[in-house]
Amino acid sequence: MKKKLLAALLATAMTVTMFAGCGTPGSKDSKKDDSSASSGKKRITYTLREDLPSMDPQNSNSISCATAEICTYAMLTRNVEGEIKPDAAESWDISDDGLTYTFHLRDGLKWSDGEDVKAGDYVYGIQRLMDPEMASDYAFIGYILKNGAEVNSGSVPVDELGVSAPDDKTVVIELAHPATYFLSMAAMATFGPARKDYVEKYGKEYAADPEKSVYNGPFKMTEWKHGDEMILSKNENYWDADSIKLDEICVKTVADAKTAVAMWEQGEVDITVVPTEMTDQYTENTEFYYTGADDYIMLNMSEDRPLANKNLRFALNYAINRTEYNKLVNNDVYDVAQRLVLPNVQAADDQTYGEAYPYTPFPAENDNDKAKEYLDAAMKEMGVSNPADIKITLLTTDTDGAKKQAEVLQEQYQKNLGITVEINQVTYKQRLQMETEKDYDMVVTGWVPDYSDAYSYLELWISDGQYNHSGYANAEYDKLLKDSQTETDAKTRQDMLFQAEQIFLGEDSALVPLQLRRDQYLINPKISNFNVYFVGYDFDLVYADISE
Repeated sequence: MKKKLLAALLATAMTVTMFAGCGTPGSKDSKKDDSSASSGKKRITYTLREDLPSMDPQNSNSISCATAEICTYAMLTRNVEGEIKPDAAESWDISDDGLTYTFHLRDGLKWSDGEDVKAGDYVYGIQRLMDPEMASDYAFIGYILKNGAEVNSGSVPVDELGVSAPDDKTVVIELAHPATYFLSMAAMATFGPARKDYVEKYGKEYAADPEKSVYNGPFKMTEWKHGDEMILSKNENYWDADSIKLDEICVKTVADAKTAVAMWEQGEVDITVVPTEMTDQYTENTEFYYTGADDYIMLNMSEDRPLANKNLRFALNYAINRTEYNKLVNNDVYDVAQRLVLPNVQAADDQTYGEAYPYTPFPAENDNDKAKEYLDAAMKEMGVSNPADIKITLLTTDTDGAKKQAEVLQEQYQKNLGITVEINQVTYKQRLQMETEKDYDMVVTGWVPDYSDAYSYLELWISDGQYNHSGYANAEYDKLLKDSQTETDAKTRQDMLFQAEQIFLGEDSALVPLQLRRDQYLINPKISNFNVYFVGYDFDLVYADISE
């Protein structure tokens, strides 16, 4: 999204003194009184590098949102480190053809304001996601539903979407094609419930502040100081509230990673990511986790942009030294990526995708001779005699880490190709908007899978895909993706997906793979049941605990 958009990295805060409101005991002795300890509340505080773009589950498009929303909503199922467990639905039935899922809700489900949670709330939430008037960036995830694409395009009315509630305790979801991974998708907040009365009352401001929504999950949002901090408090109306150990979760927006580490040292926060340049300084109270994030440079291939030229795109892929980039930017903490699909996702026959389909279309280190061949061809096609006349803008966010990324890429491309690369730093929210409007040439971004299947990466680039902000279009690629949806043989289906990946990279050079992200978390040793998984969220604090 959002996996999923991973541009929202876990990180840190602006100054130590600003954040007493969310203070919690860290692994070091705090130099000041701790508000959590003094209040007697069990609270875990973690950091984000950017403010959450949204807490509207049908309008969220980043992994940071998904990580928070699994705390505030009870979905039909719950993904616990890859194991799918019942949540609001205590059981479900799947038709023999794999097209119809019937979810049976628990007795006594309540919203945080005491109102009953009904099957119609899930139907309304999913219909809202797909309603073209909503214009959700994440609507593409619902194309798996019967009439999903047609509803979202406006050619079929919303009430013909494949979701219904025959009674207040039954949700029936019909799929456009069988998908063995759908139960994991049902754990996404995107497919969660929404209260129609609140949506209609607040409109575009729905869920923009705590009082503008209601919550049926383990926690409820009780405070949001935008750009500063968010407080999630235990929801006593959650069906499994007796199993929830924490009283509060505090999410801090912090710009500088080193400041966050200092805050962790002082007991101001409980969980933060160690910036890669500080990795060697921390060997205790730390864990490395693959986040599932596959980072790349997205290229704007719209007709009026320089990267509409395929040869120029190939030049970029051969001119970059991914090994050097990873060393300079990430201190060798991440793994070099040379393809699109995360090798860890599941393929057929109990193999991972990487095991079944090894593939390295581009080198880990630059091949300047090959890059120059492609550049010369591009210059001829573009009518350019001096490579410096090719001007490309690299869009990035306004954090120090993003600036470092951009400067390394700028230096490599200007040195190895001689083209002109200009850096445009904006806020994270602005960057997402500019991507949507295709107002960029290149941007460092990435993807975390919404489910453990190659399709989660490949569906992004369907020609008319909701999330295709690159202008990429290839009819053969589209057909493979479409045919894979109805192919019932698992191995044949995976072969189709691999063929699509080969077209996307090997024939079209449609993006520049960079890195597979591995985060090093500093974790308060008093925390237990800290769960991390590479699909759907960064980490899960729902059933976490923190000792005195």
